Amino acid sequence: MRFAVLDLGSTTFQILVTEADEEGSLTPVLRDRVVLNLGMALSAAGGRIPSNAAERAVDTVRRFRDLAERTGASRVLPIATSALRDAGNREELAALLGDAIGEPVRFIDGREEARLVFAGVRASVALGPGHTMLLDLGGGSLEVALADERGLRWGDSLPLGAGRLTAQVLRHDPPKRDERGEVRRRVLEAIAPLVDRMERDGTRPARCVVSGGTAGAFARLLAVRRWEEPPASLNQLAMDVEEVRALGRELASLDLDGRLRLEGIDERRADLLPAGAIVLTTAASAFGVGSLLVSEFGLREGVVLDALGLASGPGPAPDELRRRSVERLARGWGADPAHVQTVSRLALRLFDGTAALHGLGAVERELLSYAALLHDIGVRISPDRHHRHGAYLVEHAALKGFAPAEVARIASIVRFQRGGDPRPSYPPFARLSPKARERVATLAGMLRVAHALGRGGEHDARELSVTVGDRVRVGIVGTSNPRAAASEAAAAASLLSRALGRDVTFADELVARASA
Repeated sequence: MRFAVLDLGSTTFQILVTEADEEGSLTPVLRDRVVLNLGMALSAAGGRIPSNAAERAVDTVRRFRDLAERTGASRVLPIATSALRDAGNREELAALLGDAIGEPVRFIDGREEARLVFAGVRASVALGPGHTMLLDLGGGSLEVALADERGLRWGDSLPLGAGRLTAQVLRHDPPKRDERGEVRRRVLEAIAPLVDRMERDGTRPARCVVSGGTAGAFARLLAVRRWEEPPASLNQLAMDVEEVRALGRELASLDLDGRLRLEGIDERRADLLPAGAIVLTTAASAFGVGSLLVSEFGLREGVVLDALGLASGPGPAPDELRRRSVERLARGWGADPAHVQTVSRLALRLFDGTAALHGLGAVERELLSYAALLHDIGVRISPDRHHRHGAYLVEHAALKGFAPAEVARIASIVRFQRGGDPRPSYPPFARLSPKARERVATLAGMLRVAHALGRGGEHDARELSVTVGDRVRVGIVGTSNPRAAASEAAAAASLLSRALGRDVTFADELVARASA
């Protein structure tokens, strides 16, 4: 189905049009947003949304409704969060907005918002075992939640939105020290009962996931400082709390014009970021968290999953989330299932057979399997340059469950499955550490050989035997033309030979056994 979610938030009104399958895999079709700053207007007008702001809100949702119709959405799901939820003239606004959309607006309370945000997060981030702390910072409120493998344990909404606190407290630009201190004091006061609850329960989060526009704005600011060419997707980017705190201090030392000159700044949130940094870092430190993991999915995606009946209960395991995302990308670009499965099996056989030489572990094995499943997705664009186009698709597919460095490694393996040696002129490869580059070269070498051996298709080159000695001897079993397969593989083996520090040779295993 194709859904359109209208998220009527405190800072922005946003629309997400996305396709969803029965497993809950989401493929965004359209995103748009309009900054209205209703949270700031609410604070300035004594708890009511003024008429001029209400008129802009109605005009915006009417345009969003038209976008939903034009993109073929079969269901429109309008939701309202903190600013509209808390407005003194809420019922009047609900009637105006509902008439403009043609659907009643669903007002969600804090716990419901936390539940839906967590549903979106676990569809995007590989959470793993242990407790997950969730901080979703919007313009009007901060949603705080704790979850484990079974689902959400508790969630609460606090009036600590970046827009709300900017309007209420930060009256100077740049903000004064006592104003920043007041924001910090309010955060500590509001979250104290939740911190006490965690301490009574003896719970310590294994990770802290942050979502929302403010968290995404900090991720982009940090990404342009870490890399010359940042990744297309920052999902699962890890941000050190002290790193965000230092960036927040820098932003608070600048006036709005100074912040707008920073590379990577989100112009529509530049006025809210000083308060946002204080909220996120103060809350994280109070909960004993040292690192923040960015989720690009959140409330809007959770609303779609809720409409599908998939927002409650345990979410997908990390390996299932990653596998599902990879397989969807492979299907979308028409990869031949029999061929890619053959290449994947052969690549993993090479990996396992040479483990004593390369010393790589389960993580690298998993990434190799995904790269093998995706190695041919660029063929429909250009058979001759499919490795380049396939790598581009991997980079920009927003694969779920993978950190940016993992996406860079998969894209690099796909990119260097043919052609020259891996080199830093390819931006994702340049973003990797020297050790990770060495590992990518080894895995790319394996994929080159597996692709050469697997060209015969599903019923060709079905198995390999690998013997490690002074050289690596690969016995080919089941191919209809062993001489051709061995010749193809030998021509592709140079990178793998250098990575393993051994010559790699190929032979028909059945002939070799008969000769022996």
